[in-house]
Amino acid sequence: QRKEDFDYLYGLSVVLPALEQKRRKFYRLFIQEGILFRRKESRTIPEKIKSLADEANIPIIETTKDELNKLLKDDRPHQGIILKASKLEPIKIKHLGKIYNNTVYVNYKLQTIVRYQVIKPFNSFMTLNFSPNGNRPFWLALDQVVDPQNLGAIISAPLSAVTTKASSGALEIMDVYNVDDLTNFLNESSQNGWMIYGAVSNVESNNISIKSAISIDELKNPLSHNPIILAIGSEGMGLRPNILNACHYHLYIPSSHANKLEYIDSLNVNAATAVLLQRFLGNKF
Repeated sequence: QRKEDFDYLYGLSVVLPALEQKRRKFYRLFIQEGILFRRKESRTIPEKIKSLADEANIPIIETTKDELNKLLKDDRPHQGIILKASKLEPIKIKHLGKIYNNTVYVNYKLQTIVRYQVIKPFNSFMTLNFSPNGNRPFWLALDQVVDPQNLGAIISAPLSAVTTKASSGALEIMDVYNVDDLTNFLNESSQNGWMIYGAVSNVESNNISIKSAISIDELKNPLSHNPIILAIGSEGMGLRPNILNACHYHLYIPSSHANKLEYIDSLNVNAATAVLLQRFLGNKF
């Protein structure tokens, strides 16, 4: 196999969900010698990983810590477990469809289910359900965010072993999507009723109209009104102009110190994203 055809997944919090979710093909499980003979509390997860590998007929190779280190770069924290597996590929889509409500019987009771279509290439589609909790669906769109640590912290694509480790394995249990043209994705989704927010660090430097600029402090439960896409740009670059033009609102994080910069632009992208998600999703995040 060529290296680009597989990943070396490493760390207990990554390997375990990968084996449980079975979204990849598995080729080898490498286990550090002696890891299954540690204190009981520290070998519970390794024993579960080995059991799942046995059930899936995955070849298990016990080897030294030095040999495990050679499989990875930069002394990655493998914790004595490395899984050779196929790569995860994002789901290719074009844009998001309209929101509609369906009334169905659940346990002999009428219940409203919120649904919308995700349009794929060649006009095929998949339908997603959203629990009727009073809020609309929320999507996060990343524009040229390529650092694997930031990608992993935010949980996005392109997908790699470093990304899934940085996301503490969450990448193994959630879907990630990819579009060929983010501007078209936003414009076409907007036509179907999606409200687009674009994150900016400085309104004035982006030549943004004050009418479209909004502080996170001004957000008042926006998901109760519209389905939302939040667009985030890369550190230092921000959102590209064509992406900014596709946004209904330009969202910024204000400084809490009046005598300093009006806007916070020193947060790295995953920290800023966490702040923004908290404002949109609250205790659901």
